[in-house]
Amino acid sequence: MKKIKYFLLSFLAIILLPLSVSAASGTIKVTGSSQVVVGNRVTLTVTLSSSTAIGSWEMNLNYDRNYLELVSTNSEGNGTKMVNSSATGVKSKSYTFTFKTLKSGSTTVSVNSYDAYAYSDLSKMSLSSSGKKINIITQAELEASYSKDNNLKSLTVEGFELSPEFSKDITEYTVTVPENTKEITINATENDKAASVSGTGTFEVTQGTNTFQLVVRAENGSEKTYTVTVDVVDENPINVTIGDDAYTVVKIKEFLPVANAYQETTIKINEFDIPAYTSELTGFTLVGLKDSTGNISLFIYDDATNTYTPYTELQFNQLTIYVKETKEKLNGYEFGSVTINEIEVPAYYTSASSRFAIIYGINIETGEEGFFKYDKTDQSIQKYDDEMINELFEKNNLYSYIIIGFSAILIIMFIILIVTLRKGHKKKNKKINVTEVKIIDDELEEKKEEKDETTQKLNVIEEVNSEEFKLDEEMYDKVENTKKKNKKKKK
Repeated sequence: MKKIKYFLLSFLAIILLPLSVSAASGTIKVTGSSQVVVGNRVTLTVTLSSSTAIGSWEMNLNYDRNYLELVSTNSEGNGTKMVNSSATGVKSKSYTFTFKTLKSGSTTVSVNSYDAYAYSDLSKMSLSSSGKKINIITQAELEASYSKDNNLKSLTVEGFELSPEFSKDITEYTVTVPENTKEITINATENDKAASVSGTGTFEVTQGTNTFQLVVRAENGSEKTYTVTVDVVDENPINVTIGDDAYTVVKIKEFLPVANAYQETTIKINEFDIPAYTSELTGFTLVGLKDSTGNISLFIYDDATNTYTPYTELQFNQLTIYVKETKEKLNGYEFGSVTINEIEVPAYYTSASSRFAIIYGINIETGEEGFFKYDKTDQSIQKYDDEMINELFEKNNLYSYIIIGFSAILIIMFIILIVTLRKGHKKKNKKINVTEVKIIDDELEEKKEEKDETTQKLNVIEEVNSEEFKLDEEMYDKVENTKKKNKKKKK
């Protein structure tokens, strides 16, 4: 109701104002992204502004619904209409509209109908409006539009000169610095603002060769690597060869790696003062050696023989162990290696799958030397009681000998028992044979008697049959003779 009254008053004021008064002016602008990928969202802002206070306004947003779908807005009607008034007057008013893009192409969002009235005299303001053109593209089109420029625009090492002179097409450079140089600063800028560069900053350097790489990543993801090699000049290097590897002795204390439970000291090598570590417990003197790639490691230095041995230190919560090779052997264990803290060391184990491994070394804190048991699962270590194990092995061997002795006695007794049984078996077999022969003779005799009886019976039957056969013949002859006589009588 208040808005209607305000609009009526504004309308009456416009009518009553003299025609000679010049109208206030203002602008309407639509701002936001000019390019967006299909399916993504884009937010546009509509801003009404003037150098004089605005009392009321009414605007309507226009867009192509084939390309854009309105998702959200802060307009009064939650749509395209923007209408309101101010009791105190405002010089600027903004609305936001968020759209989802529907298809590729070009479309424009604009304010096509609008009115505004000055706060002071309710006069109608003169407004100008500009829309926003949006280019909607596919993901493939977007990626194809990315810059491929992965070059550097500049490259410097503060206070020193590059060799050769910088060029975006040259990727390898060398810088030579004095031997007391401890750090250098590398600066670089990318040729394309859409690209990014990594590898710049301040870095520590040590005597010898130090290598640094800078990677330029273009907007399209392609990369280019520039390499800067910083040579810290050692005017009198102490070169060391261990196997096939070349090293130089580190002369600056700050470059040495930390050694637990050791004291800092200085020793003489080739008449140079060399920073080192020493320990009364282990009896070792440690110096730093730098390899060809710039890595520094600690080595045990033997002044008497002028030799260097790699120092392998394993740190645990309870102990710090220096691993050492030994000629001692553990009964019942196989010899091999185990990896501890990414270091492969010699070890004994019962099987490759065993949870535990036995290593030989020196406890740096106490100087105690011997075997230590390493738990692969817990990654812990403790002193290995080899004396108790050896006693168990001795007892085990004794038990083995006793068992072997008892086994031999049992075998001998078994052999004697078998021989005794065989002799008794032979005597028994003899008795059995005599009895069996006697039984067989009796059976043969009985069978012989039975045969004789059967033969006699057969002879009797044969005689009876013979007699019967004779009687039958006689009877037959009599019957035939009777028949012949009867025939003659009839005739």
